[in-house]
Amino acid sequence: MSDCSVIGMNKDDLDTPCLLVDLDVVEKNIKTMADYYRKKEGAALRPHQKGHRLPIIGKKQVEAGAKGVSMTSLGLAEYYAQCGFSDILVTNEVAGYNKMRRVATLSKQADVTVGVDSIENAMKLGDVAREMDTVIQVGVELYMGTGTCGVDMKDAGSLIKKITTVGGVMFRGVWWHQGSLADIINWEERKQAHFKTLDRVAMLKSELEKEDISLEIISGGFTCTWDITPEYGGLENVEVQAGSYVFSDWCSHESEGLDVFDYALTVLTRCISRPQPDEICFDAGMNACSDEHTDSYLNVVGFKIKGMEGIKRVKQREELSMVKVEKPPSDIRIGDTVELIPPHSDTTAKLHDRYYGVRKGRVEAVFPNYGRGLL
Repeated sequence: MSDCSVIGMNKDDLDTPCLLVDLDVVEKNIKTMADYYRKKEGAALRPHQKGHRLPIIGKKQVEAGAKGVSMTSLGLAEYYAQCGFSDILVTNEVAGYNKMRRVATLSKQADVTVGVDSIENAMKLGDVAREMDTVIQVGVELYMGTGTCGVDMKDAGSLIKKITTVGGVMFRGVWWHQGSLADIINWEERKQAHFKTLDRVAMLKSELEKEDISLEIISGGFTCTWDITPEYGGLENVEVQAGSYVFSDWCSHESEGLDVFDYALTVLTRCISRPQPDEICFDAGMNACSDEHTDSYLNVVGFKIKGMEGIKRVKQREELSMVKVEKPPSDIRIGDTVELIPPHSDTTAKLHDRYYGVRKGRVEAVFPNYGRGLL
């Protein structure tokens, strides 16, 4: 069945498993974020694209007022540049001669900044940039604990001063990802932890200003600080790399302050067996819906089912899932469809070749997932 032939079809008639995007909810989530930042002067939204990887959504975010975009992968940055995006922050370090050549080429096509956390890496980028007659913009990543790259905050000033002397590169600013904040469910506790980091960044900024080094980019918030970062008064225009709010998932939805973003991404699956009165077998497994917690990848938690209560246990295999319910019998019959709410929307989206954009139960658009696998 061609992509065009499903337009107008009832979503429940689609072959399963498949990835659904509720277009009304996506637009609502984008508007909620944009409306908030439109009233704030202390921070700027630079939405991260690693979750949805769809330029059409990125364009809607920018049109709603976002300041450029951010992404972790160089391949995705190249794709977005081809789609007309210019202000791109690559929140990752780039190593290897070939990738550095790609960065140099991309720098001629778009306003792109890439991460560095060592003078050796910055010097190699500078060598490649001079070889290819261009300048590569760099931002220093600040270390935020195990699981991140970056330079220790106490050493950042010294590194930045050295980078400003390297030919072929242009220092733009600093960025970081303090992923541990997402483990803090309580909004006030998360705020205090985030503000402590921002205090240290403000001190670094003052230190650099004494050396006549400015921080054009200060980029360190994300979805779990979307309504916290702008409340900090010690810095101006701190960028918030919020990304997962567009789709949301049930795990992030449990954190205080994130429940305003509704579930937009679900996996449509079909009941294929009722082996026992309290068991339901679906045709979507780990190959269709990720099972790890959005904030703790080692924590396997499984999906939830939209509109369904009383689930006792979820067991996922590669290509099917078994759900045990508390109060049999359930009224779900073989052939019926349900929508799975993933615990992690970002990784679930990478499992599918296309998104089916749905509005009020009918397919309105099909988006090929071209950004999937771009590294």
